[in-house]
Amino acid sequence: MSFVIQQLLDKRYLWALIMLLVGAGVTWGMNHTSIEATFKAILSEDDPYKAEVDKSRSDFPPSTSVLFAFETASDVFNFPALRAMDELTARYTEIEGAVSIGSLMNRRLNSVDAERFDRDYLIPLLDTLTQGDLEGLKQQALKDEDLTKRLLSPTGDMALAVVKYKASKDEQAERLSVARSVVALRDDLRARYPDVNVYVLGGVLFELDGYNAQIKDSQTLFPLVVIIGIALLWFCLRSLTYALILFGVAFATIGLTVGTWGWLGIPFNQISSLGPIVVLVIAIAGGIHIVSVYAQGLHEGMSRREAMRHSLAINLQPVSLATITTSMGFLSLNYSSSPGIYGFGNIIALGTWWAYAATLLLLPALIMLLPVNKVPKPLGVQGFIQGVTRLVETKGTHLFWGGAVLVVATFAMLPLNNLDFNRYSFVDEDSDFHYVMTALREKIGNDQSLVYTVDSGEYYGITEPEFLQQVDALSQWVEAQPEATFVTSYTDLLRTLNKSEHDDDPAFEVLPEDKLQIIDYLVGYQLIQEIEPNLEPIFNADYSSIRLVVGTSNLTNGELIALNDRIDAWLEQNLDPQYRVLHGDNSILFARLDQAITEELAKGFALSFVLITLTLIIGLRSLRYGLLSMMPNLFPATIVFGFWGLFVGELSPYVLMLFSISIGIVVDDSVHILSKYISAKREGKTSEAAVRYSLDKAGSAITITTLSLAVGTFILVLSNTFHFQNVALLLTPIIVVALFLDLLFLPPLLTRFDRWREGTGERKAGASVTPAAESAAAGR
Repeated sequence: MSFVIQQLLDKRYLWALIMLLVGAGVTWGMNHTSIEATFKAILSEDDPYKAEVDKSRSDFPPSTSVLFAFETASDVFNFPALRAMDELTARYTEIEGAVSIGSLMNRRLNSVDAERFDRDYLIPLLDTLTQGDLEGLKQQALKDEDLTKRLLSPTGDMALAVVKYKASKDEQAERLSVARSVVALRDDLRARYPDVNVYVLGGVLFELDGYNAQIKDSQTLFPLVVIIGIALLWFCLRSLTYALILFGVAFATIGLTVGTWGWLGIPFNQISSLGPIVVLVIAIAGGIHIVSVYAQGLHEGMSRREAMRHSLAINLQPVSLATITTSMGFLSLNYSSSPGIYGFGNIIALGTWWAYAATLLLLPALIMLLPVNKVPKPLGVQGFIQGVTRLVETKGTHLFWGGAVLVVATFAMLPLNNLDFNRYSFVDEDSDFHYVMTALREKIGNDQSLVYTVDSGEYYGITEPEFLQQVDALSQWVEAQPEATFVTSYTDLLRTLNKSEHDDDPAFEVLPEDKLQIIDYLVGYQLIQEIEPNLEPIFNADYSSIRLVVGTSNLTNGELIALNDRIDAWLEQNLDPQYRVLHGDNSILFARLDQAITEELAKGFALSFVLITLTLIIGLRSLRYGLLSMMPNLFPATIVFGFWGLFVGELSPYVLMLFSISIGIVVDDSVHILSKYISAKREGKTSEAAVRYSLDKAGSAITITTLSLAVGTFILVLSNTFHFQNVALLLTPIIVVALFLDLLFLPPLLTRFDRWREGTGERKAGASVTPAAESAAAGR
């Protein structure tokens, strides 16, 4: 180690120059970064249903569409609302690639109603209507069950319009351009009809909202972290110059990390976009240990070179161990099959190693360039550490037992947490997307759906009466389930057409048994599709499969999975084995995320916990102290999650991942306390003296790093997404609790352990323990 320190000091300017040159090339990769804000980053790649969904989507390509929602204080059957919908129907082609629109304004009446009311459409020309006509139109529309399940709320206070479009390329730039044209049309309608609330919803709008939220967070949160961080370091280090140098190194680390990500061609997603902020605070944490001990050495009269040598001698091992263990904690997220989670872990693990390189190769040269007269005043938290030391020495027993009771009590509260995942927690709560999804759930009741593809296995199989009878039996059984709000399939259309063909006689609302008749209806529907391009596909191109949609509302993930399991069980018992049913969309994949990712994260956490503990045992060269380190590393998360279960109780997998990564973050503090404690013990100091030494040399630094980490993560409560707000509310207290455990629980734990070991071991035989023997024992 002394050779490494000598090289770092003697060739510090060479290393700094190399670091700057390499950094310039790597940082250039920032120009190649991109943002992926779709649902692809959230879904599990290993879900067994994913292959079924992909196959089903190849037969039934998902329609690209956006949803306009119109709402007024009373109902939408008033002239301002109807004129707004009518104008959208006339202007929908202003949306890039728009091909069709379906709304109240072009809703066709069935043949009976068309003959009865002597018009083809539900809403006549607005110029021909009077105020008295509107109530009759409202009652007529609300009686249409098909309409109230899809485009109109049962009370008439919200109406929907679906605009289908076809983008020239399925690339992010094209999708965002479509979304912006939608927003432009929405904003113009809002301006022209101020009494009507107009909202938009759709996949491209979700992507635009996510993209804007990430940009907004980076433009507001990042500068806020920088400003508050510099002010905090200025106060703690009592030197603006030192604070600016630390942030300069941290910025270099971010450039290296994001540049590497860009060169690798990996896009940022809803979760990994948080990575650079975490890398910033991790980079500062390593540098603070070097700077704080260096400053203490200068105050003790050392020269700059002697002070830096002293700082590196004390900190090189713990900083190296902290880098290894922190990266292990984040790399454990690779056990997850969700790109969002393992991408987040990988970018921070990468940033951790770049921070390590910048801290050792760049920071010493920059700090030592400062003249001695720029030495800061004593550290701003030194008085706090002195108070902690006195408290540990006088109340150590109370602190130990108090900490033990807290750990046991909160551990018992962990089962109070329930896992639940809301895919829309990544969306700005003030966005149209969030509002309309809530309205769909509460007003119309079709915010969720399960989609199935029933494959006959043969060309033109959907014209076979036997196949259709089985599909119809499935459709009717599912529609009878309490969770289903509606079911649509090709068999529903055939029954409707058969009834219409026989003068709307209810006795003929059954599936036709004549294959030629079925083919005739099929040809007729294809003609309707040409006239109404906004219709969803209900059979595939070779007429072998039927698409069945089950509408649901306000179901938890567990309830959605239970419904799907019942459907699967019915299919296994009742469907002919020659027919195959595939899951046709991602709804069930999202619902299964809780179980899948929880199991994956549990495996990753167990592996990282074992590897981190083994690393500390090897790095500290002590089995006993390495095992003791498990307690302050594990307990912060159990304490915080215990209280979370008591007061909140809901955890998504993307918040649960904090349990896995917290150990990688909080281990930094315990490593520095333990390494300095063991170093003092090996020099022959008593346990009490070793505690004072470790708190003196590491206490101030870990306090400053904790403050930096806590402030950096807490600022996420100002994020535009609920998910990041939860991250801040959980990760910040974990970091703070870890500090207090390392300062108030770990020292009494170490002294009690050593007293017990020495009292029941070497001293049991009555022999005295010499400093040399004690030192040797500490190293075993």
